[in-house]
Amino acid sequence: MPLDLTIAVPARNDAQPLAALLARLAALDLAQEVILADDGSDSPLDADALAQAAGLPPQRLTVLRQNTPRGAGAARNLALSRARTRHLLYLDADDLPTRELRQLCAALDGKVFDFCLFQHHDSRMARDGIWGQTPHDQALWQQAGLTQGVLRPAGPNAARHLVQTANYPWNKIYRTSFLQAEGICCSETLVHNDIELHWLSFLRAQKILSSDHAGVIHFVQDNGGRLTNRSGTERLQVFEPLERVAAETRDRKLYRAAFLEFSLGLLIWADGVLQPDLQPQFRAMAADFLGRHAGLGHPRSRPADWQRAAELFNLPGAPVSAV
Repeated sequence: MPLDLTIAVPARNDAQPLAALLARLAALDLAQEVILADDGSDSPLDADALAQAAGLPPQRLTVLRQNTPRGAGAARNLALSRARTRHLLYLDADDLPTRELRQLCAALDGKVFDFCLFQHHDSRMARDGIWGQTPHDQALWQQAGLTQGVLRPAGPNAARHLVQTANYPWNKIYRTSFLQAEGICCSETLVHNDIELHWLSFLRAQKILSSDHAGVIHFVQDNGGRLTNRSGTERLQVFEPLERVAAETRDRKLYRAAFLEFSLGLLIWADGVLQPDLQPQFRAMAADFLGRHAGLGHPRSRPADWQRAAELFNLPGAPVSAV
């Protein structure tokens, strides 16, 4: 086993994808422990049955349960509180780790780092016969100068690009004590719970490593029932983690413009998936957030996004002139 690692998985009524994930983890022999954080599944997850079906030694599988569903963020936080290994990787129930992840874990063994960001394969890319990340994320890796290399340090200039990649929880191997000592966890909101985990990791880490290994296959269903597809009032919760990260980037010149541009793109996207009857409230909240925090930085890129935000959120003059 190449690394002292816990893999933490939030799950709710995910029996079929969980079976596939656990079988893959058993085949790759990746982790000392797998923690399933059961977020109030209708039928509680059975650790013994799942371990036996997957071929995992039963002592390596732990099931923790929240009797009342509280969301994936709360489930991940529960798993973090019980992790005992030196390193931690979050996966979703419908992710599949690759052999490249095992190779990366072997390369990381004995290294000192707060977290290692690795690449992934997005299932949407397969429609075009492409293996790898979305063009947006790949472009950011290129700007960081890190598109090639099994294991490379990501210094501040690289990190300011990588921090703008999609804020997934499952593309980083963490030093467990780094998360625990810094109090870095997920927001306990139903959606957008990984924003704080992602951004605070970058803001507080002293040593970041990166790898071009595609360690996880992430499956996206455009019209599915996953959290990505939610379009209701839960989307209004996005401002809770954004406000907390905004406060921490206020005096961080390297990251403040990056965070503003990230927020800009996220709010435009969220507006596009939101139920129409909720858009007036959301747009008023977005206008307030951007109006108060535009001073965090003065980005000179993405003028089309600023123009779109000015139109959606009724931001006359100031954001567009900041381009």
